[in-house]
Amino acid sequence: MANSMSTNLMVIDVAEALHFYRDVIGGEIAFVVDSNQETAMDESIPEDAAFASVRIGDSELMLQERMSLVEDAPMVTADSEPGGTFAMYFRVDDVDEVVAKLPEGTEVLKPLQMTWYGMKEIWVRDPAGYVITIGTPEGDPPV
Repeated sequence: MANSMSTNLMVIDVAEALHFYRDVIGGEIAFVVDSNQETAMDESIPEDAAFASVRIGDSELMLQERMSLVEDAPMVTADSEPGGTFAMYFRVDDVDEVVAKLPEGTEVLKPLQMTWYGMKEIWVRDPAGYVITIGTPEGDPPV
């Protein structure tokens, strides 16, 4: 029986992704591995980061630089693109606060709105091109 699940996203720029998931989403950096395979166990973000682990609540989000992933996973090639059809949903305490922290130029796929299922949410692309939804429960859920 599985006891946890982590998501590993291929990204072009681990440092940029870390800034997004820490500064905008509110995750905590667990550790970062640089291109020399040196591990930092603090909140520092080396520009040559190749892999990182971010804690978001009880979940772990792993961010891996494309060429690092090519070395680990034979199905990934140097011309593989991040993004694709994968999407993540982040339930946050205050979606308005998160929206205010979105970097200038963030692609908004669906503007902030109330949904029929009681969530106030926005759909955006993260810096690597992944679709993420960020929401806060504010209305009555369907019965």
